[in-house]
Amino acid sequence: MSNESTLLADEVLSSLAERKRELHQRQCLNCRNRAEKREMLRLVVDDAGEVWPDLFQKAPGRGSYLCMESTCLEQLTDKRLGALRRNFDVKLPQCEKLLQRLQEALQQQLRRLFSQHRAVVVLGRDAVMHQMWKSGPLLVLLASDGGDALLRQVTDAVAKRVDSGSETLLMQRFSSLFLADVVDREKVSVAAVELSAVSAKLYPFCVWYERLADRAG
Repeated sequence: MSNESTLLADEVLSSLAERKRELHQRQCLNCRNRAEKREMLRLVVDDAGEVWPDLFQKAPGRGSYLCMESTCLEQLTDKRLGALRRNFDVKLPQCEKLLQRLQEALQQQLRRLFSQHRAVVVLGRDAVMHQMWKSGPLLVLLASDGGDALLRQVTDAVAKRVDSGSETLLMQRFSSLFLADVVDREKVSVAAVELSAVSAKLYPFCVWYERLADRAG
């Protein structure tokens, strides 16, 4: 094959790859930025005009998408949801109701995922600190109301892990009541999960929940 033919083939393959990537992208109804469909929240509208979060993007019918970036969530209003009226018969106002539904859906999903991966979840300060001595990738969930001493101890340990090159993801916008609920315990201020291809499914939902908490202030 000549150099010109090789270059042409490369251009065609590159164009096809770009087209495939675009087909998997969606535009955020709020900020109008584009992102991978799998990284966004799908919204569906029922026959009564109510907007519902579709976490698994499997609900029937057409949907719209939110990118779930912090700035986008902060700017989400009923006026912005009005963009849905181009394709759906939507009742407004219902922005706060939608966010409440999303929070409840995320909490239910996190509860289910923690239950499925109970074998790799460690609870409590001593168990989590012991787990952080290991080098494997770790997701740490720290309650915002767990107390200053626990906050310092855990964040210092996380910083040392990161400095040593151990992958560590820290989430700290949850309440102790929320953590206790999702792990089915009476009281929990800190938890950790060994990250794997399966348990990593927890992380994006944790991020979305944190961003909702930030929006609520």
